[in-house]
Amino acid sequence: MADVDQANIDNTIAALEQGVSAIPIEQAITVIEAWQQQLSGLAIANDLGELKDALRKEKSADAIANLLSKLGGDTSSELTIETSEEVAEKIRRLSSLLTEASTTLRS
Repeated sequence: MADVDQANIDNTIAALEQGVSAIPIEQAITVIEAWQQQLSGLAIANDLGELKDALRKEKSADAIANLLSKLGGDTSSELTIETSEEVAEKIRRLSSLLTEASTTLRS
């Protein structure tokens, strides 16, 4: 498992806590690309690529919500392996925020 950059996870959590709709698309793509680079070689990097493509192609809110939901589940299951409890807790928070963001986009 790749080491998770704590600054990257903290910044991503802070952005999602402001609300998914408040994040400009270009900023979201920049964050996604940073995560893709960090998580290269893991299946979750493919999920991130799908989300980035959906944002660039301005897919529907429902399509993006589906990707966020999938990413939320994969984040928790794939990234908490072999990490400290402190980082695992942040990853679980990030997973929860991604899932909440998917719900928000559907409403």
